[in-house]
Amino acid sequence: MDANLTVQDLFKLILFLLGIGVGTYLILVLSKINKILNQAKELVEINFKEIDTTIKQLPDISYNVKEITRETKSTLAEITPEIGGLLQNANSISKNVSNITESIDDTTTKVGDAVDGVANSIVDTAYSFQYNAKSIMDYVELIKELIETIKKALQKR
Repeated sequence: MDANLTVQDLFKLILFLLGIGVGTYLILVLSKINKILNQAKELVEINFKEIDTTIKQLPDISYNVKEITRETKSTLAEITPEIGGLLQNANSISKNVSNITESIDDTTTKVGDAVDGVANSIVDTAYSFQYNAKSIMDYVELIKELIETIKKALQKR
């Protein structure tokens, strides 16, 4: 048996085999898509009530969002001019606090200096008393010795 195979026949055979491969691949892809769609269908059937309730509530939800947005915009429009005043008040308060802090620092320094001065005066006074007390004791001792010397001198005579 002789069979002549031309290049055209060879290309037809290759195209035919490629067509079979692509068709098989397409069938596999469609099969997976079908499985995914079946799972989605089951999911929708299981959650049908929740989905239906959510869809029915969407107009109310969108209305609430619209109202909240409108009220927020209105509130911001009312508050915006006052924000500048609040910032100025906050700056003023911080400056006042800073001034008060500086005053307290200055007062504390002055009180500390005064306390140091009083303490130094007290210490100096204590030293003076201590020195004077020693001096007085020295005089008393001298007078006592003088009296004894005079006594001895008088007794000898």
